[in-house]
Amino acid sequence: MDRLTYDQLLEENFHLRQENVALREEVSKLYSLIKKLEAKIDDLQAKLDKNSKNSSKPPSSDQKPNLLSTPKKEHRPYHPGANHQLLPEDVVTSRETRLIEQCPRCRAKMVPTSEVQKWQQVEMPQLKLCVHQIELVTAECPCCKLRASPQLLKHETFLLGPRMEALVNLLMGQYRQGHQPVRSIITALFPSLQISQGIISKIKARAAAALSSSYEELLQAILNSKEPVHGDATGWRHSGHNDCAIVLRSKPGVAFTITPNQNKQTIAAIFCQKIELLVTDRGFAISDVKTKAKQYCLVHLLRNIEGLAGHPGITEAQAQELGELYDEIKALFAEKHRLMQGEISESTWRQYGYLRFNGVQEILEEISTQGRRLRRFCRRVLRSLKHFKTYLKHPSLPMTNNPAEEALRNLVIARKLCFGTRSSYGKKWRMVMHSCIETLHRKGNSVLDFMTETIAAFRLKQATPSLLRSQTEALTP
Repeated sequence: MDRLTYDQLLEENFHLRQENVALREEVSKLYSLIKKLEAKIDDLQAKLDKNSKNSSKPPSSDQKPNLLSTPKKEHRPYHPGANHQLLPEDVVTSRETRLIEQCPRCRAKMVPTSEVQKWQQVEMPQLKLCVHQIELVTAECPCCKLRASPQLLKHETFLLGPRMEALVNLLMGQYRQGHQPVRSIITALFPSLQISQGIISKIKARAAAALSSSYEELLQAILNSKEPVHGDATGWRHSGHNDCAIVLRSKPGVAFTITPNQNKQTIAAIFCQKIELLVTDRGFAISDVKTKAKQYCLVHLLRNIEGLAGHPGITEAQAQELGELYDEIKALFAEKHRLMQGEISESTWRQYGYLRFNGVQEILEEISTQGRRLRRFCRRVLRSLKHFKTYLKHPSLPMTNNPAEEALRNLVIARKLCFGTRSSYGKKWRMVMHSCIETLHRKGNSVLDFMTETIAAFRLKQATPSLLRSQTEALTP
């Protein structure tokens, strides 16, 4: 083998160096591509892992596991099934006892034991109207020939009784039926009863007036509550104009208010007093509301970051930095979960939280110089950053505004079905009726029974029942 000369060695070394540089550049490109793909995979995995427990998504959107392919130990713990349970003995209307008297094998006489299996079959009786007929007999004076007839009392001038009117309000409110379907349902249940469109409108107007005092009491109790008050808003349509439906939810119950707008003067007028603890979204105009402490929803901030990262005006590098901000905020929920599981102490959790928010502030300050859109977003978040971490100082404050968003769902579904309201009494009825439904539903009370009592008391000009009473008080005659 011939030995290479010095010049040949230099040339070969030069070529090897060039190949080394090219390989390094290729490895750097591949490494950068791998990082981007890993970030994209993490982002997609985070979206797939979202459910109603760790985000604002409704429970109906949760992905159900495949029970056939999943091992039994790894099955997700869902709620127990609704099995048939025996009704109490006081509601049993008929009874039959069956016994095998002769042994089917040896034909001997069978002796009953203490083992008894019970089976109940539930049937609905035929619905019949309870019609109270009042006959007003005209009498004539034999002396002066004056003819006179007795007059109906004020509470007797209504076609439908309190329970029937309560049923109409229940169908329109809780079950979101329109006027025509309600008329069809009443006719299907009671073929001999025909009600008109005007009667339903009058029923709504009377229900709105009957529930006014209970609604005002509920709203005042929510504003005076020492527990966190959750506030949120959604669009509403009234008389052809865009209105705003505002919900306030706290431990006493849920109250709705429909206003022409949601500027800071309107919101301040609704609260009208100092609130202890307030939880809202960042876009809620509460700058003029006096509060002891206010907390902005972190899930709402995550949704804003997702929407901004997907905007066509955002570059790939900016989206990458927004992803780092997203991960930093999402880690706050993981640490809260660790605290609830007892893995870390409250002081450690609070320390980790403040460190995370310092990192969030640094990222916001770093990307606030990259484009007009990012600059505007970052400045707005930085101005209100102290309200995102209020829960670290007040542990009773939640990190999200999910209770208010949950309370809005029934009203939002109703809006999609009826497209809003056209009358002043209809607008008021929506406010007080949905407040009544959401509050009673969370207290475990019957909406039908409460509405029956309220309508009956209102007709007799008596004090209407309170929405604040518990289930035990509601069952007490």
